[in-house]
Order: sequence, then structure tokens, then C-alpha cells
Amino acid sequence: MIDLAHVHPMLVHFPIVLFMIGSGVELLALLRGRDLTSRQCLPSVALWAFVLAALAAIVTAMFGDAAREHATTLGFPSGPLEQHENLGWTTMWFFLVYAGLYLLAWWRRLPLAGGRGWIWFLVSVAGVALVIVTAYFGGDLVYRIGVNVAPVTP
Repeated sequence: MIDLAHVHPMLVHFPIVLFMIGSGVELLALLRGRDLTSRQCLPSVALWAFVLAALAAIVTAMFGDAAREHATTLGFPSGPLEQHENLGWTTMWFFLVYAGLYLLAWWRRLPLAGGRGWIWFLVSVAGVALVIVTAYFGGDLVYRIGVNVAPVTP
């Protein structure tokens, strides 16, 4: 039987990497003067990276919830676990809203070029910052406290 709490560490990297790829590809598209809602290669890659990041974030958040419950039953401190969990759910919702609005703009062909494109890109940079903070606290759980990788220490 698969231990759901231990699947989370394998999944967690997908939304992180996909969102960062999306933001990086957005930057490349803007530097080349592209409209982020055009049907060209770079804007399309950025859009679908964000959509996949959002979908992966949903799955990761659900497995993260199972991992938190498992860690709590083992006796790990709930404060840091809840802090990371709250950041994780916030990040998931950010990804969903960002990808949803991006998809809507793409579908409606609302231009995201020039100044508007750069403002849109800054929002994705805020998403990257959010995921880095969330990852920092997740790493703290694993590498400092040893959650779900080491025995509980009083």
C-alpha cells in the first residue's frame, strides 16, 4: 500500500518548477516584444506551464494535508506544520487564480503586451516569491525538524 504522506515530497517540486518555468518564459516573451496572449510559442508555453502548475498545486496541497496529519499523529510540533500548510494553500490559490485569469485573457485575446504585459509579469514574480517562501518553510520542516524523515525528538 502507498503511504500517502510520503508521496508529497515527490509531488511538491512539480508546481514549483512549472510556475518558475512559466515566469521565466514570460520574461523571455516580453523581452522579445511578444504579447503574452498571442498564440506564439513562448506565450503558449508560459500559459500552459502556469495551468499545469496550478493543477499540480491542487494535488500537492491535498497530499500535503495528508503528510501534515501523518506528522501530527507522530508527534511533530503542529505550529510549523500549520504555518507551512497555510502557505501551501495560499500558494495553490494564487496559482489557480493566476492561471485562470491568464487562460481567460488568452481565450478572450485580451492583449498583455508592453506595460500591461510587464505588470502581469510582476504578478508572476510575486507568485515565484510566494512559492520560494513556502518552500523555505517546507524545507525547514524536513531539514531542521525532520518531519516525516526522522524520529520525533522531544
